[in-house]
Amino acid sequence: MDYTREPEHSQLLAIQEKEPFNAEPLSSALVEFPLTPEDLVYCRNHGPVRQFDEDDYSLTIRGGSNGEVKLTMNDLRTLFPVTCIVAVLQV
Repeated sequence: MDYTREPEHSQLLAIQEKEPFNAEPLSSALVEFPLTPEDLVYCRNHGPVRQFDEDDYSLTIRGGSNGEVKLTMNDLRTLFPVTCIVAVLQV
């Protein structure tokens, strides 16, 4: 597998494996916050992490009552209401 285009990962994570990238925060860092900051969210991957150019990337949904719907990243950001969900992830 090609790992040459891996994006930068948070320096706040303790890396368990570089390829595929698997890392987790120190427990001492987690107890500092009521909600885990994005830089401290653990990463579990089974292959290379892909990065997309937002201007070129789109999502196509097929089926349903509307047939096929194609959405750009801008569409995803502007056509739908912002929703916040607090969730628990456990390893």
